[in-house]
Amino acid sequence: MRLRKFRVKAYRCIHDSGEIRVGDLAAFVGRNESGKTTILQALTLLNREHQLSELDMCDEMVEELKNEVNLAEGEFDLNHNETKIIKDAFPNIPEIKKLRIFRTNKNPIAQYDFGDVDISEAENSGLNSWENFIEKISNFLDTIPNHIRIKLNVQFFEGQPPVSEEIFTNQMAEFGNNLHVLAVDEPQITEEWEKISEDPNTSFQNLLIGTTEKIALENFIETNLHPRFVYFSDYKKIIGNINLNEYGRDKTIPSIEFSEDEFDKAETVDNLFYLAELDVNELEEAKNSPSQLIKLLNTCSKRLTEKLNPAWKGDPIHVELRLNPNNIMSVVISDVHKDGTVTNTGLLNRRAEGFKWTFSFIVNFAAETQRAELKEAILLLDEPARNLHPTQQRGISDLLKNLAGLNQVLYATHSPYMIFDYAPGNLLVVELDKKKHLSRIYYDYWNADDSTLTPILYGLSRGLVESIVDREIGYNSRPVIIVETIADTMYLNAFDKYLEDPNISMNPLNIVAAYNKNSVLPLAIFYRNHGYNTFVLLDNTKESRDISTQLVANEFSKIQTIFFEHDGKALQSIEDYMLPADYLHAVNQTYAIKLRREGYVNLTDEHIKSKNKNGVLEGLGSIWDEHKEDGWEKFDSEEVCRYICEKIAINEAEFLSDKTRDRFRSLYRLIAERIRQQQNLLSSPVSYTHLTLPTNREV
Repeated sequence: MRLRKFRVKAYRCIHDSGEIRVGDLAAFVGRNESGKTTILQALTLLNREHQLSELDMCDEMVEELKNEVNLAEGEFDLNHNETKIIKDAFPNIPEIKKLRIFRTNKNPIAQYDFGDVDISEAENSGLNSWENFIEKISNFLDTIPNHIRIKLNVQFFEGQPPVSEEIFTNQMAEFGNNLHVLAVDEPQITEEWEKISEDPNTSFQNLLIGTTEKIALENFIETNLHPRFVYFSDYKKIIGNINLNEYGRDKTIPSIEFSEDEFDKAETVDNLFYLAELDVNELEEAKNSPSQLIKLLNTCSKRLTEKLNPAWKGDPIHVELRLNPNNIMSVVISDVHKDGTVTNTGLLNRRAEGFKWTFSFIVNFAAETQRAELKEAILLLDEPARNLHPTQQRGISDLLKNLAGLNQVLYATHSPYMIFDYAPGNLLVVELDKKKHLSRIYYDYWNADDSTLTPILYGLSRGLVESIVDREIGYNSRPVIIVETIADTMYLNAFDKYLEDPNISMNPLNIVAAYNKNSVLPLAIFYRNHGYNTFVLLDNTKESRDISTQLVANEFSKIQTIFFEHDGKALQSIEDYMLPADYLHAVNQTYAIKLRREGYVNLTDEHIKSKNKNGVLEGLGSIWDEHKEDGWEKFDSEEVCRYICEKIAINEAEFLSDKTRDRFRSLYRLIAERIRQQQNLLSSPVSYTHLTLPTNREV
């Protein structure tokens, strides 16, 4: 049974979630304390045995809660087997393929709704129910002579339905045997009993609970098919040393620690032994034979290794169980490399915390989900893989993908490495209204606030990162140009299309914007080391000249560093390729309305020249600084960039002069020439690291 829709109302910080669709592997993404955990815990309200607390009611909905409110409701799809099970038990009812389960603030039990399926609510004496069976037994007892009946124990037929087939079978056999002894001279009585007891409809499996078809169906689903939500938040860590003396003595004690944090807790050991299929009694017997002991431990170690490696990201591991003096079982881990070599063999407790957490998560989770009671359960995971290295987080995500085959998995996260499906229903956003302290849930994640959207955007970019680290792609890819700002990227792409000049087109190039100036150098090195023909485009600030020096020190050719310049004159920024009048047109259009009340007047080239600054951006920055008290804040060059690029995109850039277009053409020609020179240099056996190219003009 799979959850397809749910809705939560009046539960803790949630007024009304609205109808939310979910897939088989759904991630709830949001900031800390946004309500992700609350959503997962709200779904446990749909469990059959859940106990509702008044403290879980939403404080802001006191008036609404005076009436009956559906706190949680879910719509489920039944699989073919589940539909068949119901059809076999209720052959007269149309096939049930969907089911709605809900719990209210006024009713302590979960309730069912079958939609448009017509199910009778009338009393049905022909229904194979426990109640009708008891009625049949009562009628039978009325035919037995009183001197026999008073000696019969009929308590079983007067109580609640039996909880198991074993109890039912034993009680029926005991009553039948007793009846045969007491009624040995009354064959008609025993014959009638045999008709009842041997009737196929009287078998435990066929006996329903309920006097109406609807009640019987609800009780049948509750007993046999009701979905189970299992919430995980505590991922127990395995240390790696097991005191078998304590473990075998009493597994009910709180811990089996030999000394402080040195030994594992019994529940973690249970899971480890379960996966290894290690029986402690069998282990005890094997101690009498060294060869048998070695064989047993080797077999168990092999099982552990085989079961854990599919979820392990990176080089495989080998897991070995060793029995040490004083009856101490140790978990020993080795790294198995692609070339077959085995290194780093040592105790689990000596590994890094992230490694131990990953190992523990896989052991505990794999064991608990493989047990019968968790098969096909709906798993609710609160922040799995938190505090792990991204590589190991991806390993846990692979484990979740595998689990989603047998179990529906819903989990809360704010890690970009745990987001891998962006389909609506598989990625849901949880946001908190801080003023009202109420959460809302939705799946059009592209409308999320910036803080919530951040891990999603990083996740969306993961494909780009993975393509970068693929060295085969790097060596066969187009040249890469690293630029300092997003604006540089936007201008280069926009003017490339605007100029429509196939001789200088940038289309064969990849343009990558650094996060800031400090990230230019490592980003360039990273691309270069992964096989990309890498160039760096810089402005003429002191920081950028320092970056150029560092690039040369890291074995970049000076050909690969390109400074903004025109006609031999250094330019401070890419904006200086535009004539001042052209750029100021965009500035005035951007700010004239925005700063109208703050005394803004259209700026001219003379305003910029009067500031005696290097470049148009420095000049504008100086003007804005003078108007801080007027509420002008800081000059936003990216906003002006967006205006210019948008006008280019919609063919409304008539304000850009021919001189501006010619100046940008010179930039593209310079880049093309540097690429050609670098290609020639790479094909030459002469080292290029010591070439000196003082200026762009001299190259």
